[in-house]
Amino acid sequence: MLPVLVTALAALGAASASASASAANVLQADRDAVLHEMDAGRIAHRRSMCASGQMPSSIAMVRAAGFQSLSAAASCVAVLTRAGRDGTLGYVRMSDGQLTPAIAFDNGFVGAWLGHEAVPPTAPTMATLLPIAGRCLDQKETDTALCRAAGYMLGLRAAHGELVPAS
Repeated sequence: MLPVLVTALAALGAASASASASAANVLQADRDAVLHEMDAGRIAHRRSMCASGQMPSSIAMVRAAGFQSLSAAASCVAVLTRAGRDGTLGYVRMSDGQLTPAIAFDNGFVGAWLGHEAVPPTAPTMATLLPIAGRCLDQKETDTALCRAAGYMLGLRAAHGELVPAS
């Protein structure tokens, strides 16, 4: 009985590892499509969704439909990175003059990308910054200065070639 149980557990573990690897491949392909394949119109549309705070709900709908997707933060960092690489990255204008958390994040990223300063050795990692970015992009972070700082640090890292994790 024990050998059968061990075999069954090993098979479940292998299936789980295979599913995790498959999920990681899907997310990496999603990120890479943004960085290399999407046309400029789709990049601009996604950027608009990020800056307006609509990306988190869009991602939630995709996931609710049973599809895998990057987090809103990872998706928006990839979109901003692509716009920077394409030379189309500029500041977002606020239609009503109100600085939202998502716009503060976006503007921080843009400032870092355009300034292209060195990444400080004590800078937080992308993995540390992405949860903050997620709150900012979902308009749930009340500290717009924190959103701008998170965008800035992610922008610095992206400007120096660091890819957002496919998560």
